[in-house]
Amino acid sequence: MQLCAVAREGLRQLAASRVRGKLPTEHAQVTMKIQEILLPVFLPLLVYLPLGGCGDETAEEAQLAAGSGGAVEAGAGGATGSSVGGSAGEAALGGQGGGSGEIHEIPFEARVGSETFSCQKTFTGIGTAKSEVQPLDFRFYVHDVRLVTEGGQEVPFELDQDGVWQYEGLALLDFEDKTGSCTNGTVGLHTGLRGKVPAGIYKGLRFKVGVPFALNHGDSAKAPSPLNLSTMFWSWNGGYKFLRVDFKLKGGAPRNLHLGSTGCQGQGDGVTSCSHPNRPEIALDGFDLTSSKVLIDYAALMADTDLSKDGGGAPGCMSGVDDPECAAIFPRLGLSLQTGVPEGKQVTFRLE
Repeated sequence: MQLCAVAREGLRQLAASRVRGKLPTEHAQVTMKIQEILLPVFLPLLVYLPLGGCGDETAEEAQLAAGSGGAVEAGAGGATGSSVGGSAGEAALGGQGGGSGEIHEIPFEARVGSETFSCQKTFTGIGTAKSEVQPLDFRFYVHDVRLVTEGGQEVPFELDQDGVWQYEGLALLDFEDKTGSCTNGTVGLHTGLRGKVPAGIYKGLRFKVGVPFALNHGDSAKAPSPLNLSTMFWSWNGGYKFLRVDFKLKGGAPRNLHLGSTGCQGQGDGVTSCSHPNRPEIALDGFDLTSSKVLIDYAALMADTDLSKDGGGAPGCMSGVDDPECAAIFPRLGLSLQTGVPEGKQVTFRLE
């Protein structure tokens, strides 16, 4: 029975870590090591049999740890599923997948100036008018993640395929938890990238914000997680909202930022090109794989914007070339509003 208790606690730790989108606590590391060895062999028995004298409770925890369930949120017309997803084998092993290299996590954190982002807070002094704002949403996709060696070589950071937050080299980072003033998103959080990279010394981090073209135009209702979120999708033609950072004036109107491709040619899965890709390329030097954290700062993003005024059209910046609110925001992301390609130095992301 003591062995049953150990197995049950280990499964609880793993399941809880996957719901939070984070690694288990340090106290669970020994249990995790045991799981990494035993679960690939015994997981089918844990899930589908009552595990001898351990009872059905442990079998249910094994299913949760294994990631039985589906999407974080239903796409248009889709069914809602558990926030724990992915195949049984991958989830039981933390979604390590194939290939060689060391497993690492790159933490991200949303900030508003010197304050940590929270759906429960009101933030002051934002933009040129020093506006008082409340958050509504804070999510974005990243892909093409690379680390830079001391010699300047860029090495791909191979993202785990966890079935929920990370898929085919793409990841959704989610800092809202559907509490407080954040009424649009999901309960689950995902505040880091987990994947493999060969052992070595790295001094820089590179990634692109957005969804790659090959995944950007299709039916979100049929797409795998995290591409099945209707609130992160515009249309088959326009594709996904790469970056969705929505705030509102305290007690007032929304001030949204939806970054995505525009000027796309074709319909449905027949889109052939987009005149304005609008995918920021982020380069962060001085990165340490063992200690660095990536910060995205809303206050820095809006530093040149007067949030007290509405320039017309949809509230905030919707990525249009003629959208008056976008003119001050795109350069802060290192993007040209007129061409939709990277230009200049971004100031929204930094390391800590």
